[in-house]
Amino acid sequence: MGGDYLAHLQVAGERALACLRRHAVPPTAINYAVWFTHHAGQNPGLSRAIRELEAKGERIDEVRHLELAERFIARAAQLERIQDLVGRADSALEVIASEIGGFRANAAAYGATLEGAASRLEGDGRIDAVTVLVSELKAATLAMRERADALERELGRRDAELAAVRADLVKAEEAISTDPLTGIGNRRLFDRALRKLAAEAAKRGSPLALLMVDIDHFKRFNDTYGHPVGDLVLKLVAAKLAERALPPRIAARYGGEEFALLLPGSDLAEAVELAEGIRAEVADREVVLKSDGRKLGTVTLSIGVAALGPGEPADRFLARADAALYRAKEKGRNRVERATD
Repeated sequence: MGGDYLAHLQVAGERALACLRRHAVPPTAINYAVWFTHHAGQNPGLSRAIRELEAKGERIDEVRHLELAERFIARAAQLERIQDLVGRADSALEVIASEIGGFRANAAAYGATLEGAASRLEGDGRIDAVTVLVSELKAATLAMRERADALERELGRRDAELAAVRADLVKAEEAISTDPLTGIGNRRLFDRALRKLAAEAAKRGSPLALLMVDIDHFKRFNDTYGHPVGDLVLKLVAAKLAERALPPRIAARYGGEEFALLLPGSDLAEAVELAEGIRAEVADREVVLKSDGRKLGTVTLSIGVAALGPGEPADRFLARADAALYRAKEKGRNRVERATD
């Protein structure tokens, strides 16, 4: 059984390398992991996505590899990490609850000791009896103080442990919500933020705008200069959006060469002005490779802009912004289009 499994993994590795050559992508760890996981049969969701792409005759380029890895491999690992962290937090809370329960029992016993002492004093007021009671109460009080000190130390340790778990959870959440190539938010972050911000805007009656951004002729950069240059273009656009995405704004890579920018507190006119500024700044900048000084031309953007309507569902809001984006592309690209009502 063990030998058969090792042989299966060896075949999966050979097929993975063959697929990397067929799709003309470098054998990086991420790219290899995508194909090895697929051929090893370790992730049905990933295998299904790959089969769908191949059925369409699409080349799985390096950007697509990153998307597949983030969607099916990295996310699964991060979710497993989060589940582990939650388990650690639950264990710490159980210990704290147990310690507090024990302290309450000791406190009840201490109270019973005091009540008993009071009853004895009422029945016997002799000096020697009072002396004995004082001695007993002193011992009980000392023991209670020691228990309280021990509980305080234990709670301090557990609080530090929970603080560490909370910090790890924040890091894990950031990792699972970040696009690995550009460093801005990913589709998961955008979907959650869209629902949350749309609900808040509807509740408060405040404006919310959305920019859907697409890099014009992105395939040309990949085909002409190679995927590293394509990655550079993606990073440049992401950085430009990140500059305009100070909290509470949220920038995210929506998928491939498409990005999104959520603008809480901005109406349609403000969002259009911002979009025009981003489009112009990107178009005015020529891409130059630092390594050899080669000039690669300019990058242009098509942008669709929408403002959330009264009572409008989040998916309808997104669809209108996306439709405006495609109108911008149909009208010649390098332009901003407003969404229709």
